[in-house]
Amino acid sequence: MKFYTETQASSPRFRVILVDDETTARVQLTNRLKSHPELEIVGEAEDVPSANDLVQRLKPDLIFLDIQMPKTNGFDLLPKLENLTPQPAIVFVTAYDEYAIRAFEANALDYLTKPVSAARLAKTILRLSNPPVSETGVPYPATKAGERLAAEDLVLLRDKSLAMMVKVGEIIAIEAHGDYSRIQLNEGKSLTMKKPLSRWEGQLPTGLFIKVSRSLLVNSQSVAKLVKKNLLTWELQLQGANVPIQISNLESKRLRAALSKPSD
Repeated sequence: MKFYTETQASSPRFRVILVDDETTARVQLTNRLKSHPELEIVGEAEDVPSANDLVQRLKPDLIFLDIQMPKTNGFDLLPKLENLTPQPAIVFVTAYDEYAIRAFEANALDYLTKPVSAARLAKTILRLSNPPVSETGVPYPATKAGERLAAEDLVLLRDKSLAMMVKVGEIIAIEAHGDYSRIQLNEGKSLTMKKPLSRWEGQLPTGLFIKVSRSLLVNSQSVAKLVKKNLLTWELQLQGANVPIQISNLESKRLRAALSKPSD
């Protein structure tokens, strides 16, 4: 465990603690954070007990918290923070995607996977001033208004009691059903959540997803085959989908034109 007494001359707005049992991981994250003078690293810890000591003494604004550590789990730190007002924001940093749902359900500011990229970290830091929250109270992925997700970004999908985190690029198609969207994933999986297609259209990467019609967005990388059934109807076959999607002749022309455009 260590803490710092010197402050940066730029008067940073957010005081930060790094918690990770791997020294190399802390060094890598420290180097990434040097590009963000609004943050000041005030301490580092390698386990939950020492992290709790630092937090209680230094009252940081933000904690970058590893999950898997010897003897303790990063989630074990959260109950120890309940006595703090205000409570610090938490960004989980881990090599394991399977913890993502629990991290967001713990109202974490964000969830980063190792090794942390500079671009992904920048998105996280943008959330500090105004973290976006969904209708269910769960934070959305690290984007601000007007900013689009990337193929590698994690997105939280909910269908009643089911919740899962998937990478944007793993979504193969989204179909509109009024204010709801039916989201198709690989291996024939699908779920329906209350989020209109227009919201998805504003968030998904334009270079990856094609708007085939007012009710259909398709991942261009998932298009396997277009089969003409008759003069008016085509069958859209998607990799990973068990059932093809029926589209009109006009929609097939729109899709084929989009697929034929050279990538930027």
